[in-house]
Amino acid sequence: MNTLKRIGCLGYSILLAACVGCGSGLVAVEGNVTFDGQPVEQGTIAFEPADGNGPTAGGQISGGKYSLSGDTGVSPGKKTVRITAVRKTGRRIAAGPPEPADKMVDEIERYIPRDYNTNSTLTCEVVAGEKNEHNFELKSQAELP
Repeated sequence: MNTLKRIGCLGYSILLAACVGCGSGLVAVEGNVTFDGQPVEQGTIAFEPADGNGPTAGGQISGGKYSLSGDTGVSPGKKTVRITAVRKTGRRIAAGPPEPADKMVDEIERYIPRDYNTNSTLTCEVVAGEKNEHNFELKSQAELP
């Protein structure tokens, strides 16, 4: 290996070693979200500390997938998970003020039940130093035992 490459590798190694331990302590979390077996096309996911102490982290769900990392990563610990999503109903409705009276827009609805957001029963454990893949299979109706 020539001298220039050795210096470059050494510099990179020093930079990498300097960055180890200076992180934010946030953990990458990713996964899939389905509703009644279908991917949630557009929505949001939030990870809140189950004990109420610490920051909430969250992001977008797109095409049934979410990924939080770097500055949007999640602090380790037990989390309450909240998922919301909207979809078009297929109806067109008046846009309302301040738009002109004849302006029509697609009607949208929130369709994820409250048990997955406002009154969430979803939980997970985010563990530092491990791969954190958490998939959520949401249902419109609870399955009977």
